[in-house]
Amino acid sequence: MNRLTHKGYGRIYVDKPENIEAVKSLIKQLDEFEFDYLPKDLITVFTDYPSVVYNHKFSDMDMDKLTAACWDKGIFIWVFDAQDNEYPDR
Repeated sequence: MNRLTHKGYGRIYVDKPENIEAVKSLIKQLDEFEFDYLPKDLITVFTDYPSVVYNHKFSDMDMDKLTAACWDKGIFIWVFDAQDNEYPDR
């Protein structure tokens, strides 16, 4: 099971802007408790790569399970965990 680093940096990238809300909805369905910790800007489109955000306590979500659920619905995501690196492009 892959997770984001606790109190680290990362991002969930989606293929289309309209899929951001769909991914949020799937996160809530899969783990309503963890959804409460979801940072506002954690999900964005691929064009924002490699920009990351601080994920606070959003770190218990099974990212493999989320990816599979999204891909099953035709929503293509990529979860990028930058660990403790706030500037992964440097």
